Amino acid sequence: MNTLPITLLQNMMLAFCSSAPHLPIANAGGVIKFDHIDADKLVEAQQAVMACHASFDFYFQQTPNGIEQHQHARCEHSYPITDLSALPFEHAEQVARDKIETLFTTPISAFEYPLHRNEIFILPNNQVWLAFLANHLICDGYSAFAYLKQVVDYYDKGHTPTNTQFEPVQLASQQAEYLTSNQYQKDKTFWLNHLAAPIEFRLFSPTNPLKSKAIHLSLPRSQLTPIVEFANQHELSLSTLMLTLWIRQLNQDFPLPNSNQLRVGLPVHGRKKSESNLIAFMANMLVHEFSLSDELDLAAQAQQISTQLKHTYRHKKLPPELLYEDLNLPPHIPLSEFRFGYMELEKLSDTPGMPRSFSYESHQHHSLPLQLNVINFHGVDQVDFLIEYNPNNLNEEQVVKHIKSLFDAIKNIASN
Repeated sequence: MNTLPITLLQNMMLAFCSSAPHLPIANAGGVIKFDHIDADKLVEAQQAVMACHASFDFYFQQTPNGIEQHQHARCEHSYPITDLSALPFEHAEQVARDKIETLFTTPISAFEYPLHRNEIFILPNNQVWLAFLANHLICDGYSAFAYLKQVVDYYDKGHTPTNTQFEPVQLASQQAEYLTSNQYQKDKTFWLNHLAAPIEFRLFSPTNPLKSKAIHLSLPRSQLTPIVEFANQHELSLSTLMLTLWIRQLNQDFPLPNSNQLRVGLPVHGRKKSESNLIAFMANMLVHEFSLSDELDLAAQAQQISTQLKHTYRHKKLPPELLYEDLNLPPHIPLSEFRFGYMELEKLSDTPGMPRSFSYESHQHHSLPLQLNVINFHGVDQVDFLIEYNPNNLNEEQVVKHIKSLFDAIKNIASN
């Protein structure tokens, strides 16, 4: 049994697990739907990739000396395979969806092994679905996207992942050095100045119970052509442009009297577009306050946001959650009400038509009232929009109406 140090993110997630044990605590999960593939070969690919991730063997124990993190001895992983191929397709699809819903909404205990879930579903019409969910406590920086792409690469080309070694001892040492560095003091000063001024909440209420629901909507890739052309024309990243459109829509749908200021949480992991390399955790969320000038057009607003973010990113190494004590905030009070995540990845497979779709599923663990995650997975015909919300703040009708208005803004970008 190997004892491992507990990193900053793991400490924060353990605290969250303790305060909200009823919530599914996961960093990400996904479902890829395949057409006309060899199910046995996919199972082999899944098991080969899992065997490369030593971090999937992490687990936690409560001891008289506090919580300890350990690592199981290496062993072969096996995961459920649900064969629904004998059922009528619509029935099989509904059974698979129900099982995935259970897979993604059942909390993963921090003190039960393993901290991840996998399942393969074999459906009629030569369809196979691969579902995956991992707890944040694994903390190796690999998202569901990276894992699922590794499975596809193994299936497609026989490529075994090589960059899966996670060094928690080295990372914990680096974090300890950072917390005693001059850069830490600079980052802390920046965030305290940036977040110290109180901001009025639009949706969040401290008395609302923590709860999370998810809605999955998508746009055909062809409908994003105008916004891609607009971004290229004005030398903007698609993520910044999408964020700007969403901020405009938030100000319109959830206005405050005499103010258009709002704080948006942005996940910051220092990750590249290609997630083939190990991603070491540096910060859980960057919180930025935006105030869009009505005098500027959309392109100028997006340029302004881009400049602000570049300045803020210089201080992304400090997890803002470490500032709660300095800001005199209870840990359940979010520093932002809204969260935006944008993931753009390269082509999923070299085999034409093999992945039919990539459905990004819910984190389902945050206490923020509203979150939008946009998944632009090249090689898949749709762009996914995962919306998470607290039903104690918003109902589903309000959320869908808000996102449909955002879709209209995306499709009608030229008139913005």
